[in-house]
Amino acid sequence: MSCPTALNPLLSLHTSYFIPLRAYIGRFFVVCQVVSTFLTEGRRGHTLFYSFMILFMSSCRPCRSIVFFRFLPFVLGVFMSDTEKKSVETEQDEGLIRGLGPLEATTIIIGGTIGSGIFRAPSFIAAEVGSPGMSLTVWVVCGLIALCGGLCFAELGAMMPRTGGQYVYLREAYRKPYVAFMYGWSAFWIVWPVSIAAVANVFATYLASVVHTITDMTLDTGAQNLVAVSCIALLTMINCVGVRLGGRVTNWFTYLKVAALGGLILLGLSLTQGSMAHFTPFWGSGAPQNGGGFSIGAFGAAMITGLFAYEGWTFSSYVAGEMRNPHRSLPFSVIAGMFFVMAIYLLANVVYIYVLPFEQVQTSSWIAADVMNALVGPTGALLISIGVMCSTFGGVNVQILVAPRVFFAMARDGLFFQGLTKVHPKYRTPAHSILWQGILACVFALSGQYDQIIAYGSFPSYGFSILAILAVMVLRHTKPDADRPYRVWGYPLTPVIFILVTAGYMVTLLTNPLSFYETLIGLGLTLAGIPFYYYWSGRKKFEV
Repeated sequence: MSCPTALNPLLSLHTSYFIPLRAYIGRFFVVCQVVSTFLTEGRRGHTLFYSFMILFMSSCRPCRSIVFFRFLPFVLGVFMSDTEKKSVETEQDEGLIRGLGPLEATTIIIGGTIGSGIFRAPSFIAAEVGSPGMSLTVWVVCGLIALCGGLCFAELGAMMPRTGGQYVYLREAYRKPYVAFMYGWSAFWIVWPVSIAAVANVFATYLASVVHTITDMTLDTGAQNLVAVSCIALLTMINCVGVRLGGRVTNWFTYLKVAALGGLILLGLSLTQGSMAHFTPFWGSGAPQNGGGFSIGAFGAAMITGLFAYEGWTFSSYVAGEMRNPHRSLPFSVIAGMFFVMAIYLLANVVYIYVLPFEQVQTSSWIAADVMNALVGPTGALLISIGVMCSTFGGVNVQILVAPRVFFAMARDGLFFQGLTKVHPKYRTPAHSILWQGILACVFALSGQYDQIIAYGSFPSYGFSILAILAVMVLRHTKPDADRPYRVWGYPLTPVIFILVTAGYMVTLLTNPLSFYETLIGLGLTLAGIPFYYYWSGRKKFEV
């Protein structure tokens, strides 16, 4: 057991880095609490308290830079006048407890987006585009595209703050129940359970690595599958118990994963192991395939991986019916969350390239561990592996928190299994929907055959995303006078950019021989829901 000895290199950093970092984290939590109280309770009742906290933070030199948060809400355009604010009591009662505030909503976006992608995708993107400049450009472009989608969902969510997210938007925009039903059908059987199982498997893989490093024990594939199932089962029970508890778990594991990335960034920029020479030539030299110039094919292939790493900008919309003030909290969560994720992703990639030669960045299978190993030795690799465990564990929790709300909304409309409408009498959560989603995810986790199934769901998933973003334009036309507490920036350019880029990605799925058959199977599984739609819709008409 050499773990205590392995930690010795970090002890010298305690005074220089960790104590100041702890102070900054404490001040960050103070700011979050102030903003959370301000957003949740309104302006007038807390003006004195808010002003006092601004003065307190301004008196501390490190906190002066964050005084601009006083003006941030108005710059973002999230807050409405008092005449636009709707009380919670006037909104549709879905039998669920409103236990999520703006902080929880934002950590759902951050925690759902930051998973394993930032720890693995950078190497693939760097290998595809061949130069540091193009690699960073891919991350910026993908972040802006994800932000475009997030801004559109912010308008839709503030306009329709009900549980179900994308399902609700499709239902209200197209007035054809089968459009929303087909989305929910594919999400229930393919998209969500497979995604949950995949992230849980990454958690199990890193747990096996940490156990092996500390104890020399090796967990085989079967044991790792059981770990993944245990992770899903535990988080399923937690989210059945209450949305507040699920929100707290999301908060804490989001803090841990951000701390892991933040520590990596802080160490990378503070220590002297890096070199700016790793960024040259910034745009490469010679032919595109040798790392120079620009190749649209390579850039597009890299964007597929980059966009996958940014997925998560829809998550807070699924639990809008359980937010205390969704008209404000939902737009704030999307905008603040996506800007934060873009910033930390870009900084992490800068540190990766700064610490490691770009050729090593292109070939590294565990780039974050390699960077930490270069900075502080084997202990660093161990700590970042624990950080990835926290990241993926929190990612599983976010998905289990948000996904069942789609099927709960479908069942309430009479278009799905009626048992999924049941709300727990004590905890007021959609417990049946959560439980069945967890069971399906456990089945996929036990089988281990979900990598290919993820490809089955890619085409339908992005297709329904296009329809959901297009719903912003449809509703602007069909319901021009509807109350919109938040309006998307840059309309109509914002939704158009997202739709065009996503449509281009879908074309590549159809034209690529490697993904063509998986795409057809995914479409077939989605279309298999048609007879079930007619069964449930016919039964609904009969009951009426």
